[in-house]
Amino acid sequence: MKKKIVSILVFVLLAQMGVAQTWEIIIKDNIAQMNMEQAYRITNDSLIITGKSDYGRSNVDYLVRSLTPKEQKNVSAILKTFPIDSLKPEYFDGYANFQQINDENYPRSIEIRIENNGKIISSRATNAWVRLHVQLYDMLNPFFPKEVQILLDKSKFNVFY
Repeated sequence: MKKKIVSILVFVLLAQMGVAQTWEIIIKDNIAQMNMEQAYRITNDSLIITGKSDYGRSNVDYLVRSLTPKEQKNVSAILKTFPIDSLKPEYFDGYANFQQINDENYPRSIEIRIENNGKIISSRATNAWVRLHVQLYDMLNPFFPKEVQILLDKSKFNVFY
């Protein structure tokens, strides 16, 4: 009887250890232009960067590559240390600081969606500088080529969270 219980416990422990962590980070950035977007998707094993150009007329597959085992560990460590639960669903500032809204003069909007072991957190910052968002971008930017890193000019915002 004891052998059966021990065998079952060992089997359950081995099964739990064999379950891989699942995570996905998606960031969509309109780059402060109407109908434009850069989308970053980091999964357990890959990095995909896509976009819309020509004011939404063209889809661009910028980068699709596998993550190295070291990069996988780094992203996993980021997810363990970054305070995901502290993100609010919405950070917003009005459009009063815009004289005119057009294709080139548009509010910056960035959406973040993080799924970590079945838990999903979504957050959006529209025309607002959010310290936690910037902290996450700073951690993830080393994975992205320089020309498509997420950069925010703090002087362009009137509201700070």
